[in-house]
Amino acid sequence: MTKNQSNVLSVLIVDDNASVRSALRSIIKLDGHIVVGDASDGKTALTLFRQLKPDAIILDMVMPGTDSLAVMAEIREAGLATPVLVITDTDDQATLQQAFALGAIDSVTKPLNADRILTTLSQISRQVRSGKAAATGQHSTAAGGEPSSARAVIIDSHPEARQFLKVLLGAANVNVVAEAEDGFEGLRSVEEHLPDLVFLDVDMAEINGLNVLRCLRAVHADLKVIMATSRSEGEIVKEALSQGVAGYLLKPFDAGKVLASVRKALGRH
Repeated sequence: MTKNQSNVLSVLIVDDNASVRSALRSIIKLDGHIVVGDASDGKTALTLFRQLKPDAIILDMVMPGTDSLAVMAEIREAGLATPVLVITDTDDQATLQQAFALGAIDSVTKPLNADRILTTLSQISRQVRSGKAAATGQHSTAAGGEPSSARAVIIDSHPEARQFLKVLLGAANVNVVAEAEDGFEGLRSVEEHLPDLVFLDVDMAEINGLNVLRCLRAVHADLKVIMATSRSEGEIVKEALSQGVAGYLLKPFDAGKVLASVRKALGRH
């Protein structure tokens, strides 16, 4: 497949299973990307990462003798924002939340889903291209000439949730222009930045998410709002839907559902 060189990613594969590494290599090449190296353990992965400086990493979360979260932490401590696609054969939400807090851009469960991997790599490619354009003062556009980046405000009292969402929104070419840990700060941020999208937690002290939503609707009737909560009570959902929310998500977040809600809210079908 012929691919614009500006869209090609250099990818580092990290998995202890040689067959999985081979399959990943084939999948990555399907879309014209380049596998610059592979590793079967965390120590080798970090050495190759420093040498090769890849655009993206595909990292197995469970490898004997390797703490994959520690690998991600070391990359972040080096001040680097390299996107990481994590692969797992479990549904351990606590571990995945930690991975997203450390910069994971998406997760794929074994057996491997080629379409999901290629979709994520395409998102990373747009993110990398957008970052390079910003660094050179250019304005990046998506297909059809539309701006590639919408603007979002995240209002959530939990820093882990805000970080999780920020990473995912970045993967979806959504620029997080402000974060707020309470409703009042969130309302001020919305008025200051006038975003395209707001992620709003229901469960906040002083002024909860539903009251924040009512305030937003009084001024911004058409603002796209995605609600999030750890509770699924029918009355809460009913009230949110009556206020015209663009999405309603349960915590802990599922990365795929978050991205699907963002695409739907922004009309990116």
